[in-house]
Amino acid sequence: MSVIPPIQPFKEPKGYFEDLPDQIMARVQSKTDYSWIKWAAVAIIALSVGIYTFLPQSKTDEYLVLDNQVNLYIDANYWTAEDILSMSDNPDELLEGIIEEEFPVVDELWDTEDQNIFEL
Repeated sequence: MSVIPPIQPFKEPKGYFEDLPDQIMARVQSKTDYSWIKWAAVAIIALSVGIYTFLPQSKTDEYLVLDNQVNLYIDANYWTAEDILSMSDNPDELLEGIIEEEFPVVDELWDTEDQNIFEL
């Protein structure tokens, strides 16, 4: 019969459990440096803001948006005609513009040949 030697109790190396978290983190952490991505993102954002700020904005787009907003206020009965006229610097000019749009000049409705039809 063979005799099995007694099992010696296991002893960890000195400082094993104190150094274990640092060793694991050293293996897990990526060796690639991605700090340039932060600077690239900052550059893209700065470039986008710069382009948006310094490019000329179309006045027609601004007027179209403003016109649509005014129409929404009028359609919602939030503003009345008196409110709009009171906001205008020159209400007479505003009224003349509306009249010209709604009632075009008679000369524009007929050709000159059609106007001479009644003349003998």
